[in-house]
Order: sequence, then C-alpha cells, then structure tokens
Amino acid sequence: MERRDLTFRSGDADCAAWLYEPAREPTCFVVMAHGFSLTRHDGLPAYAERLAQAGAAVLVFDHRYLGDSGGEPRQRFRTRAQREDWLSAVAFARALERVDPERIVLWGFSFSGSHVVETALGDARIAAAMTLCPMVDGLARALTTPPALSAWLTPRALADQLGRHNLVPVTGQPGEYAAMALVGEADGFAASVPTNSPWRNEISPGVFLSVAAVRPVTKARRLRAPLWVGLGERDVSVSAKAVERLAQRAPRGELQRYPYDHFGAFVGEGPERVVADQIDFLRRHELLGA
Repeated sequence: MERRDLTFRSGDADCAAWLYEPAREPTCFVVMAHGFSLTRHDGLPAYAERLAQAGAAVLVFDHRYLGDSGGEPRQRFRTRAQREDWLSAVAFARALERVDPERIVLWGFSFSGSHVVETALGDARIAAAMTLCPMVDGLARALTTPPALSAWLTPRALADQLGRHNLVPVTGQPGEYAAMALVGEADGFAASVPTNSPWRNEISPGVFLSVAAVRPVTKARRLRAPLWVGLGERDVSVSAKAVERLAQRAPRGELQRYPYDHFGAFVGEGPERVVADQIDFLRRHELLGA
C-alpha cells in the first residue's frame, strides 16, 4: 500500500486529497470524507489504510474551505458546496487509471453521511455506500438545540448568509456558546483530532438556518445501492431513530450497532472493529476479495 498527495478541482478551489493504493489491482474505489468541520487527518487514515490493505483504492479528501483544501473565506460551511465536492471527487475517481467506474463506494461520517446518501441517490452507478453515525435528520438535531443557543446562533447565521462572514466555535462544553455543545461533544472532538491536524474550532454558522431541512432519511426508500449504516448506541449528536429508519427504509440497507458515542469509532479499538465490519460488507457484495 502507498499514499499519494493529490488535488482535484471543485467549484472555485482545489480539494486536497490522499490516494491510498493497494499493492495489487484494486477491486473497488472508496471515496471518503469527514463530518462537520473535521479534516482528513482526524481519524480517517486508520480506515483508509485498512481498506487499502484489504484491496480497495481510497480517496480521502477535505471539503473546500476546510483543512488542507483551498477556498476563501476559511472555515466556511455550505451544504451545497460540500455536495458539489462529493460529485467532483466521484468524477475525479472515475477518471483515474486502474479504476472501474462502476465500482465506486462512498464513505461518510456524521454530516458527510447525509452527503453520501444524497450522492448515491443522484448517481445510479454508485456500487455501495457506507455511513457512520450519519446526520440524516437535521430537524431532530435542531430540536435538541437549547433555546438560548438558538437565539445566539440565529443572528450570526443570518449575517453569514447575507455575506458578512463570521465564525462561531464548532464545539464547547454544555452551556457554552458553540455549534455542538451537547454532553460529550467537546471531549469527542478532542479525542478524535490529533496534534498535527489543521482542524480549527471555528465554523461559519449560516448552515444553521437550513439544517432542519437536511433530511435524507425521508428519501431512503429510493436508494438502490447497498447501504451499510453504523449506529453508536450512546450517540447524542444524531438521532438514533433516524439512523435506524435509514437502514430500515433503504431497500438494501443494513445496520451495525456499536457501544460508542458519536466519536467512539475513532478512538481505542473503535477503528479496527468498525472497519472490519465494513470490509465484511464490501466482501459480501463482491466489492472486495477474500
């Protein structure tokens, strides 16, 4: 296995990516990106390395405005732009040598789990999709936001959407003003982000005006690709009911449960346990060899 640095164009900037290539001819190609504000450095190499050792090629990228990718202003979050990044990443992967364009697999965590579902819904050629602790019901998340925090976020989100770029903390302890301040979220970020990561505890807040409308779980019955769904049984960051419904409604969905919170799949034995199940899923769908 070897890893190469690459970039691909998406919209107004270049996305930074790593390409993991197996020693033998790849049997599928996994396109992978992180969730809300996180970067490719934050726990994803453990998954990409193991998938590549199993025979997949893996493209791990940062969304525009975040991490090592280009784009200004920095730390900008736009749902539409990130979905464009996914489309660009898939197109870039299909154009690479040694890649079967009909054997593209999508891998997303948290907010990127919603991008994975939306991308697979719009592309009948996607061979399979894997979503870990996916945020597939933004309305459920919005309803858990304390009223005082919503009141603080709303004017900042309005200003951001009107073109007055501003940043708020991504995470904080319960009671602090931050986008993700439920119990355990700040500690989860701290445990998942290594010291050499370019992750910043800042994000533009405009997305919070529309996050309640991010509900790909309502479209799950239209998803034709095999779908692997990972649920953390102690996860308070996303709706467990929505995650379960995603797997139940998708015609080829399957659910794996783990005794973790939202970030547990990136610490301790989490990566090895979860990726082993993902490799088994890909083998059962003949996307990886034995």
